[in-house]
Amino acid sequence: MRCTGWVIGLLAVAMAGTGAAQDVQVTVDPVTRYFHVAYPVPAEAPETLAVACVWAPAGSEAWRPARVMPLMSETAMHLARPEQCEPWLRGEVVERRAAGLTRTVVFNPYPDAQADGRVDALFRLTLRTPEGTVLAEYTAPLQADNTDVVYIEDWAGVFQHGALTPGPEGEPQTNGPRWAWRTDAAPEQEASRGNILIGHSDGGQRLPQLSYPLDLRGPYAVFVRTAPSLGGIALRFTGEDRTQRLASTPVFNEVLWQWRDLEYQHLVLEQLHAYTGPADSSVDYVKFVPLSEEVRAGLDAQFGGETDKLVAGYWEPYSYAFSDVVSDNAWHRAYLAAYAEARVPLVDMQISRFGMKAVYETRASDQLLYTTQGDPIGAVQNPLTDNVGRMQQYTNTLEASLRAARDLGFSLHANFGATNCYPGSPLQGEFSKAHPDWVRGSALRYEVPEVRAYMLSQYREALAIGARGLSIDFCRYPEGPDTLETCNAFMQELRALADAFARPGDRVRILVRFPANGVRRSEIFDYATWARQGWVDYLCPSNIQGRHLHVDMAPYYQAVKGTPCLVLPALDGLSWGQPLPGPFLWRVHQLYREGAPGVYVYQADSRVVSNVYDRRTMRLLPSSADVARWWDEDARVQPRRSKGIYITPLEQIQGYAGWHRIRAWVDGISPGPVEFYLDDVLVHRCEGLPYVLGTEDYESDKIIPPGGHTLRVRAQDGDGWLEERFEILGAP
Repeated sequence: MRCTGWVIGLLAVAMAGTGAAQDVQVTVDPVTRYFHVAYPVPAEAPETLAVACVWAPAGSEAWRPARVMPLMSETAMHLARPEQCEPWLRGEVVERRAAGLTRTVVFNPYPDAQADGRVDALFRLTLRTPEGTVLAEYTAPLQADNTDVVYIEDWAGVFQHGALTPGPEGEPQTNGPRWAWRTDAAPEQEASRGNILIGHSDGGQRLPQLSYPLDLRGPYAVFVRTAPSLGGIALRFTGEDRTQRLASTPVFNEVLWQWRDLEYQHLVLEQLHAYTGPADSSVDYVKFVPLSEEVRAGLDAQFGGETDKLVAGYWEPYSYAFSDVVSDNAWHRAYLAAYAEARVPLVDMQISRFGMKAVYETRASDQLLYTTQGDPIGAVQNPLTDNVGRMQQYTNTLEASLRAARDLGFSLHANFGATNCYPGSPLQGEFSKAHPDWVRGSALRYEVPEVRAYMLSQYREALAIGARGLSIDFCRYPEGPDTLETCNAFMQELRALADAFARPGDRVRILVRFPANGVRRSEIFDYATWARQGWVDYLCPSNIQGRHLHVDMAPYYQAVKGTPCLVLPALDGLSWGQPLPGPFLWRVHQLYREGAPGVYVYQADSRVVSNVYDRRTMRLLPSSADVARWWDEDARVQPRRSKGIYITPLEQIQGYAGWHRIRAWVDGISPGPVEFYLDDVLVHRCEGLPYVLGTEDYESDKIIPPGGHTLRVRAQDGDGWLEERFEILGAP
């Protein structure tokens, strides 16, 4: 039930009133319709307490486990490991250092405890010591009328009856690929009532889109549940430009997709796509909860504060075309619509890295038109795809994106990565092949005049196509310039080119992302001169991989003083960056209090496009008041949450590499000292946020040796300590 997040926690109201059991309070959240059952923990409770949750139909003794979760923050939900979540499905919750406090469990009555839209049940909590001694037992009634909530469980109701198998009785079936509509799914197939829609393609044929008729009026919160082992689903309403990929993690999690008015809308279902072709997909049910105007306004207000900060977000169509089907320019608009929804007013779209084949309609270089190789995906080290080539064959990436940006009301910069030739791969451009002496390692040599001319010719194309903003990313691969002077010469040439395309009152703006102080090769990038000479408009000091996420910004603010240049400190949207929302918003709040005029989110696409929770977090960034309000609310709710410690997980790589940093988040405790013990040896202590194992400098790259280790993290809690142990693996 991860879907609640902090959004819903703000809105919980006492709709069901107080439970009949003494000292137990039952409330119903108006958005999720989940029960929040609050109970007292005896003062004599030990450090660790086991809580068993069961329910039974009213008037019976047919007790059965209740799928629950402790009251926790959205950050904790994101970071919780499978082994932490799995007991919740059995109704088992562990509370730590909770003696004398009120704790809360969250219970979704659907499908088990809800019949014909109504809940009439008893809920029992049994509190035991680690030795099994019962400390307390509470029983409370659960009653709710949810007959106004709509669940789509019967997928035979789609318009395209013939695209289902076995399909409704008597309906003709198509001869092409069909969706599997199951009404007898086994429990291990993760279907709530045995009903599930499964999309599986044999032979690489894509399944047809399905549409489900709706006849709903007014605002609804829309939730989705899929079967994790069978893949997620892509959904949109007929009035929307954009299809959203959604997936439940963990099992039985409802994803809060969106809230909106649903008049004159139908639901459209689409099979997922991967770099190899159509991917396994599934949907268990879609849930529609009607919202009062008051609740709708409350949700909107959390993400709609007055904008006073500039947010720039990175967008890389290449990476998303890699796992999608691109056939026309509408594809570009659909993805950019997510940035408009996230309230990102400046989209920084990378269309090439100098030396590689470009992913826009270039004539100055060569295009990436055919099969290419992508970054490792899971166990696949060298994935190949034709999808990116099709994007170049069928669309004008830059032109279409500029047009969509104008329609959607934001500016779009044409971004080039400073240089990476990707030698020996399908990505390598012909320019570097023809001039190997102009290449150093995998980078084009900026000291060669012909190289700079080649780069500027592509910027000239972008301006001719219609770009009114340019960007260069020196940070991802900073090896191109050999000296500060060489880099400055290029920046001066780039400004001269941009000025040649200026219009009265319409300067072509230049954004630069570059290594922040302390980051590899930062000494090559003379940002103070760039600002003082008026060569650039936005400075984005940034990290490389998981290091240097909290660099001191004072030197950059000082460098632009008295100039129109703006400093947009970079945050990293990739998995090695600050986890969302908590540590991410903590950094944003810190920057805004220092006076930052805005922020730059590198790889913002992984937050804006891919994840609906993260996109809602991104909506806060243009408003310093919204960000501050988030932290005020977090402090208010924090004492009610279950106490817990969570760390950033590994993704794709087998073992924490040197550039990884383990970051911790503490729930249920006000920020204070946190200590990290590796194999029971104290290796680092933080006096407050951010909680990081070691420093963010290169000196901590070997803090986790290769092989298996026990990491013990403890956080000061009053006059004691909250502790959690994790088994971790250092990369070889």
